[in-house]
Amino acid sequence: MCGICGSVALASGPPGAEGVRAMLAELTHRGPDSEGLLETPRVAAGIRRLRVIDLRTGDQPIESEDGSVQVVFNGEIYNYRELRSELEGAGHRFGTRSDTEVLVHLWEDDGPGMLGRLDGMFAFCLHDRKTDEVFLARDRLGVKPLFYRESGGRLDFASEIRALLHAPGAPPDLDEQALVELFCLQYVPGERTPYRGVRKLLPGRYLHVREGRLEGRIWWEVPGGGEDSGLDEERVRGELPALLAAAVRKQTVSDVPLGMFLSGGIDSTVLLHLLSDGAARPVSTFSVGFEGESGDADASHARLVAARYGTRHHELRVRAGEAADWLPRLVDHLAMPVTDPALIPTALLSEFARREVTVALTGEGADEIFGGYRRYLLQARLSWLGRIPGLRHAARLRPLWALLPSRAGQALDALAERDPARNHFLWSATVDLGTARALFEDAAVAAAERSAVEAFRGRLGAGAGTSARLATDLSEWLPHDLLAKVDLASMAHSLEARVPYLDPAVVSWAARLPQRLRFARGATKVALREAFAGSIPAEVLRRPKRGFDLPLAAWIRGPLRSMAGDLLTGRAEDRLPSLRRGRAAAMLDLHLRGERDLGFPLFLLMSILLFLDRRGRA
Repeated sequence: MCGICGSVALASGPPGAEGVRAMLAELTHRGPDSEGLLETPRVAAGIRRLRVIDLRTGDQPIESEDGSVQVVFNGEIYNYRELRSELEGAGHRFGTRSDTEVLVHLWEDDGPGMLGRLDGMFAFCLHDRKTDEVFLARDRLGVKPLFYRESGGRLDFASEIRALLHAPGAPPDLDEQALVELFCLQYVPGERTPYRGVRKLLPGRYLHVREGRLEGRIWWEVPGGGEDSGLDEERVRGELPALLAAAVRKQTVSDVPLGMFLSGGIDSTVLLHLLSDGAARPVSTFSVGFEGESGDADASHARLVAARYGTRHHELRVRAGEAADWLPRLVDHLAMPVTDPALIPTALLSEFARREVTVALTGEGADEIFGGYRRYLLQARLSWLGRIPGLRHAARLRPLWALLPSRAGQALDALAERDPARNHFLWSATVDLGTARALFEDAAVAAAERSAVEAFRGRLGAGAGTSARLATDLSEWLPHDLLAKVDLASMAHSLEARVPYLDPAVVSWAARLPQRLRFARGATKVALREAFAGSIPAEVLRRPKRGFDLPLAAWIRGPLRSMAGDLLTGRAEDRLPSLRRGRAAAMLDLHLRGERDLGFPLFLLMSILLFLDRRGRA
């Protein structure tokens, strides 16, 4: 696991290494073990390496036998041993034991077609000196990030946005509209970011520079839609445990200590069950709880599961007041707002785990592939209501629905909405739109909605069945929020996070699940529960879905109160002009007086305003 960055000459002269060194200095946390530079007339690239595989000879850049193909790489290739054997059989010679080296030889044989042979999480930049081609690629589901910007006749790229801000030339301007989208969804849909001109290389995409011309291509897309009616409970019990066990085996290959994050829910418990099976020593597990708060629930469940499996369990106890310290630190580190509050405990847990291990397995992806969110269940249960003509006509009464509790009104709006993409937006907006419209100008919220609907439409098309909805979340919510959160939080502390549920074979298999094996009798993730019934503790199977249960409401009335007052009751509208004057202060007052629980939207707005404040002081 590493951090990479670089500049590719498009219409300019050689990019030079000095600018790359400035970017590379911003990625030291991602790779504290070594630094490397690649410099040619076409490309200058850098690597900060965290040594995980081949500690002795695997430093980068790595090159082919004749030195004509060089690569800087972030991630892990889980099937590198099989690929190495095939490549050696074809006559290639290897100089290291690193998984990275297979990339240069695969390029020599297959060019861009090499990507289909890779099983792993990755983002890399490869330069072929013979053909003067530059090739940048990102893994199927976006486990590893890559950002880029075209400017001044160059293509600059980096593992984190903060590094791109130090590329040569004028820094990018902020996109205020993207900040409103962050408030509504917790992420910016599609390839855009909060900085104008800075784009995400989307999952399953690559960039190819030939003769100074930049082309982008899709090399993999999320599978969707093809439900297999023959996939029943018996096949689930026979096939899914074997698939997940194989994924865990692949993702536990490491030359450094490895452990896992444990919440005590079904996702992490299944991984622990598989990891413990046949293990030579107790598994190292890590959990976090907040002292004296409801946020301690995960830690207590994790404690019980750890005892059941005899792990070497490590529990981090966090004082609520530490959030006031961590929020500014994270905003500064990310050069972005913290719009997923779970980033705070994930960062704390990563720092804690790094004292013992260098690699940690996490449960990200299980909800998206198996159907773990309650809204999926509600959508499936209530979809028939949307076919009632009277309810569709009731859309005319939408202004009256504002009198209902905000989420109830938005759910009715979604049921009456016939456009699949807008329907999905109404279900998936993490802040109810009534609150968003109370805070921001109508035009800003409408633009945020259009951005999301446009991104969703390409996946949903004319239909909005369960499989299409899950595929949309796999394409948008998963990489842009959840995986981004885990990568940033873990790599801030030089910890490699791996995600077995996103193994390509598991994802492809889960895409064929019929709806009854996703939701039934009020339960979510039916296939996962069915596959491991009798294997993991029954109380875990019965436990409802919970994320990090952060006490945001109490934090804003307590340790974050002073910060909230400074940010929300001052000149907030001057920093974010689309804010309605006085609304942030009024909303904070309602919350502090206990009239409404507005902890979540207030936290998001505070984070955005804190980001603007600290960026202005930089």
